[in-house]
Amino acid sequence: MSIIKSMRENALADNDLLHKNDGQGDIFTTPRDVDFAFKTKEKDCAEALCDYIKTMNYGNPTISTDKDGVYWITVIIHMPITQHLLCSVSGFMFLLGHLFKAEYDGWGSVIHPRQPTNPRPQSCNNPHPR
Repeated sequence: MSIIKSMRENALADNDLLHKNDGQGDIFTTPRDVDFAFKTKEKDCAEALCDYIKTMNYGNPTISTDKDGVYWITVIIHMPITQHLLCSVSGFMFLLGHLFKAEYDGWGSVIHPRQPTNPRPQSCNNPHPR
């Protein structure tokens, strides 16, 4: 599959997740920690990607290993998830994964729902004034 086709599929998946979050009342303009995940079986690739992200100050990356020996790189960035911003960062992360031979596995964040509007307080009409 060409990289352009893969990038397009990544962008469509980003938009699908944003639509799902919107349906759950997420306020995209609220900054939050967003995690961007990569995986690779190569320790050197994981370390090189992590070091590059740290050096360039793109986010806060960590490396972990699962039971199958897969190296997971998680990059935390505190940001709003408006469509243009999120899709730009996600597309950039996709390209970084491609350059460092790590598979970009997408992003996730906690949903920040709209707060219910409080009705105006009702005045108390005390029928028994003091």
